[in-house]
Amino acid sequence: MKKQFFKECQACDGTGEELINNTWNNDPTKDESYKCDECNGEGVYLDTDELESKIYDIEDMIDGMDNRIRITSQTIKDLSRGMFYELLPKYKNRLQIQAKALARLEMYCANLKTYR
Repeated sequence: MKKQFFKECQACDGTGEELINNTWNNDPTKDESYKCDECNGEGVYLDTDELESKIYDIEDMIDGMDNRIRITSQTIKDLSRGMFYELLPKYKNRLQIQAKALARLEMYCANLKTYR
């Protein structure tokens, strides 16, 4: 999962070092190696646009799951008032599944926010 947010540095082609040659004939024995400033010598950098887009999508899914839980809870109340007791276990099970899904989404979102 973490790898999808890291991109290869274009300045150093993923090596973490830049070769500079200031001689008139570009003699390869005179190459000087410097740490890449773009990626701090790591060869990869964090793609913050992709990360923020993913966090936005997950937060939108969390809002949708909140709405589903609210609707299911209201349905359970309506069923118990209308004496449809045979349907209550089905909707209670559905509510438990939705609560687990919400917890997983919130955990995933919190995990993504640690990369900021």
